[in-house]
Amino acid sequence: MGKLIQLLFLLLDAGLLIACPQKCSCYLKIVDCRSVSLQNLPTDIDKGTETLFLDGNALVRIPPSAFENLKNLSYLGLSQNRLDLHNYTFDLLVSLQALDLSSNHLSELQKDMLANLPNLTWLVLSNNNFKTLPMMRFHENLSYLDLSNNKLMELQGTFNQLPRLDTLLLSNNCLETFPATLVDRLLLLDVLDLSHNQLSSLPLQLFKNHRKLTDLRLDHNRLRNLTASLFDHQSNLRYLTLSGNLITDFHPNIFVNLTKLSMLDISNNSLKCLPNNLFSTLKELQTVKLSDNFIHDLASETFRHNPNMMFLHLDNNQLSILPVFEGLSQLEELTCSFNRLEGLPRGFAGNLLMLKCLQITNNIIRRWDPEVVFQNITSVLLSHNPICSTVVKGAPVRSTHIDCTKQRCS
Repeated sequence: MGKLIQLLFLLLDAGLLIACPQKCSCYLKIVDCRSVSLQNLPTDIDKGTETLFLDGNALVRIPPSAFENLKNLSYLGLSQNRLDLHNYTFDLLVSLQALDLSSNHLSELQKDMLANLPNLTWLVLSNNNFKTLPMMRFHENLSYLDLSNNKLMELQGTFNQLPRLDTLLLSNNCLETFPATLVDRLLLLDVLDLSHNQLSSLPLQLFKNHRKLTDLRLDHNRLRNLTASLFDHQSNLRYLTLSGNLITDFHPNIFVNLTKLSMLDISNNSLKCLPNNLFSTLKELQTVKLSDNFIHDLASETFRHNPNMMFLHLDNNQLSILPVFEGLSQLEELTCSFNRLEGLPRGFAGNLLMLKCLQITNNIIRRWDPEVVFQNITSVLLSHNPICSTVVKGAPVRSTHIDCTKQRCS
């Protein structure tokens, strides 16, 4: 027993163990006090602590001197409390790099509350009640800011004092406008999420300075018309979501400069047709989502220039026939459920050499043309088609590829 106590003291001296507050658990320089019904901040947190979790408690007020001994603290989690914060709250945390204040019912912040945190790079303010964000003072090192799931209706010029910001999350708010001046100085912006707002239009020059942008989310807004030059400078963009808007058509050149685009989601809009060359410059495209539109026809050359495409979703449109697709030699999954397909044309699978799953459930396919042969396909999903009914004459399908019960590829 004496040797064990000696070992514990040695570990403490080496900084591998730290004193642990009651109800909490500790390991190395981590103190975990999550969801232990704390009403007050523990006063015996070891001064060597680097990571402190206080999430999911009943904390309201934090005394001015609460963190005065925690000079090494780099991560502080305070989500899911009911905090009343003041300018002095975090002033002494000179080493703090990451701060989580999500889910605290916060509706306002004092503008200098985070001004004295020179190392803060990661800030989460999501799931609060902010309607506006004041002209807060942040240190310029901030690179990640999450303001999603609030009630923001307008934004002031807070972001333009953050030259190193590379991730800005504003989803699930109430934004109706987004002036280009809000982010025009964010030259390092890599991820911008404006999804689930009420934007009906976007400024012509909104993204003109964002040449490093790789992930742009504009889905579930009220966008109708996008200017042809909107994405002219986004040559590094890899992920673009425009689903859940009111878009009726695209200018043929709107995506022409997105040469590195890998995933494009334009599902759940009001598209009736697509320009034949809409995707012609998108050589890296792997996933296209076109479901939940009103598309009634696709030209065979629509995807001719997309040799790397692996997933194509066309569900819930008004297609009565599928073309013999050109250029999709790497396609693995094609979903066309809830259309008006009566069958597949001869030679349909001739170019789809890597196709593993064809999902054509909930159509009106009554017969299967024996000329439609799949070489490598794992399954053709045909449930909720007349061909799967034993009542239909000649309906039984004698192919190990065809499945009349399964409804989804995965």
